[in-house]
Amino acid sequence: MRAFLDLTETKVGEASAAGNNWNVQVNLEPGQRSLVVQQIVNNRPSVRSIPRAFKIRPPALTAVTATPSGTSVKFTGAGHTGATVQISVVSGPGGMAPPNATVTSGRWETTASNWPFGTYQLRAIQKVPDNAGGWIESLPYAFTVSHVFPDPYEVTFTRDYQPTFSGKGFTGARVRLYDEGGATQPAPEAPVVGGQWSSRASQVWGPTWLRPVHIKQFLNGQESPNWITVNVTIAPLAPTINPPVEDGLSPQLSGTCWPGAWVNITFSDRVTVHNVIGAGGTWSFRRPTDFAPEVTHTVTVTQTAANQTSPEASQTFSVVKPVPKPIITYPANNAEVGRDLTVRGQNGMAGATLQLRDAKFDRPLGAPVTLSRDGEWEVDLRTLAFGPNAIDAQQVRNNRPSERSDQVSFDVVLLSPVIEVPAEGQKLSRTSTLSGTGMKGGLVEVMLRDPDTVLLSDLEVGGDGRWQGEVTLPVGNKVLTVRQTFDGQTSQYSARRTYSVVPPAPYVETPAEDEHVGRHVTVSGFATPGDTVTVRLGTGQHSVQARTPVLEDRTWSVTLDFDVPGGRHGVLAVASSEGFDSQDSATRTVRLGTFMPVFEQPGAGRWVTSPVLFSGQGKPGNGRVLSWYNPDLRWTPAIPVTAAGWQGTAQQALPPGGHWCRFVQDISEGTTVSDWADSQRFEVPPE
Repeated sequence: MRAFLDLTETKVGEASAAGNNWNVQVNLEPGQRSLVVQQIVNNRPSVRSIPRAFKIRPPALTAVTATPSGTSVKFTGAGHTGATVQISVVSGPGGMAPPNATVTSGRWETTASNWPFGTYQLRAIQKVPDNAGGWIESLPYAFTVSHVFPDPYEVTFTRDYQPTFSGKGFTGARVRLYDEGGATQPAPEAPVVGGQWSSRASQVWGPTWLRPVHIKQFLNGQESPNWITVNVTIAPLAPTINPPVEDGLSPQLSGTCWPGAWVNITFSDRVTVHNVIGAGGTWSFRRPTDFAPEVTHTVTVTQTAANQTSPEASQTFSVVKPVPKPIITYPANNAEVGRDLTVRGQNGMAGATLQLRDAKFDRPLGAPVTLSRDGEWEVDLRTLAFGPNAIDAQQVRNNRPSERSDQVSFDVVLLSPVIEVPAEGQKLSRTSTLSGTGMKGGLVEVMLRDPDTVLLSDLEVGGDGRWQGEVTLPVGNKVLTVRQTFDGQTSQYSARRTYSVVPPAPYVETPAEDEHVGRHVTVSGFATPGDTVTVRLGTGQHSVQARTPVLEDRTWSVTLDFDVPGGRHGVLAVASSEGFDSQDSATRTVRLGTFMPVFEQPGAGRWVTSPVLFSGQGKPGNGRVLSWYNPDLRWTPAIPVTAAGWQGTAQQALPPGGHWCRFVQDISEGTTVSDWADSQRFEVPPE
């Protein structure tokens, strides 16, 4: 058996007949359908049956999704494409059924508006046209929709110390916020406008840790079914740092923070964390350890409150050595000083510029001085006005001024001149030059004391600040003082200067410097008539001395016999008069020979011919034979001297006549020279 759509070849079902009965399962689209059947026997089809009309229902809906939104409810679901979905309100608090919806591509949707909140019993069918002005409906699908007042949603809050709460809700409703327990409201009630609401906390909360806030919305006596809870956590903000306040090499640091917060402070040059409590919303700290000057440091500060640590706040700073207060050490307070003054002090700072100030007239005094080192400093002042003065000092480095020094008062007066020659206790000759320093252009008077006698007057102080004058005084102890006049001012006499007038040092004429002398030597020279000259050779137990007066012709002479080891010795001559010795001594260095070699040949009265042979005895070394009357005339070259003696031949012919010769040698042991050994007279006959 086969079933067809009437008037078509579209087969909609087929089955085998069982006896005289048949049953064919067909699959048809919903709507008005006309069917015919045909049977096949032995492959021979029969004529089609009379048409029979059928109304095919669309399938019943199996699920409807209802989505409330305010006073509207949106319905959606799956259906038969081309069918019309119709929803009817069976029961509920009111509200019109939503418009019918056409199923497109297997989906449909429709929205009911202005529905009061409550529970609705609904019935949904889908239907198709029956092509006769009517509908073929599916079996109904019953379902329930609870259209309740919604909870607020998408609730957020800001993280500042006075947070603002916001979210979405039902337009026209009012949102209320409550603390835990519902006794207090942390923020004002807020209206929902355009589906949005916002409310700022009534007071500053500050750092907060998991503080619960419960939220509902209300409208016309209705309230949302659930409390929406948010746990508010607000981290502390970074503390602030004020500009550091200089305080030596460790500045004063301060800033703002949350009252009672624990403030954590670190520095770039250390790993140590310093902690202070921010009482009253401010913090302050000064590190006890100094910072290195002239480099950049960084301070980093956080605060801890409500179990949380804030972000960091940082600031750079540098420190400079404090510019110390200068100290004036000279002149002393209330001292008397001259017009040219060098002010000295301490507590200077290298690189600073130091300036003196005339404290009477509040003006700079002298040129500023740039200091090259720490500690002592000095400033030269020139041509100060006579009279009382007061000064102080201040130094500036990198535009940072120091505190002014303590003020020093002094009087500018004409100071006494200074005696430089003679120095205290010095010895000067009878005729000598006195000299010293004073005020340029001043006139100096030199006074001899006990009895008071003006020695020199009106000695002008030159442009170099020096004065001098020549005096001749008898031998003895003397006391001098000096004073000066300048520009109508007269100084006090200087302190007394004691010195001695002594004879001048004698002059030694013979022996000459580095002359070779023997045991017996005459020392002579020149000195002042009436003085006594003492001549001394050597020191200690070997010292030999002699004394002689100076003659009117200024000459003197003494003979010394030496019995001291040979070698280089100093001959010293000192002049004396009335118990005073000359300050300086005349000195000659001589080569003393005390060993006396023996001159044996030629013997006394011998007649000799050229070449003349000389011989004798001595100590090991080298010797030479010289003319008696002319030591520069050498008769022999160097002659070796041994333990057996010495001998040598004249290297040139001696002139005829009587002769004396001298032999002198260098002694190896001790590297000294000998005395002069003289030969006996001998004769050289004419050729």
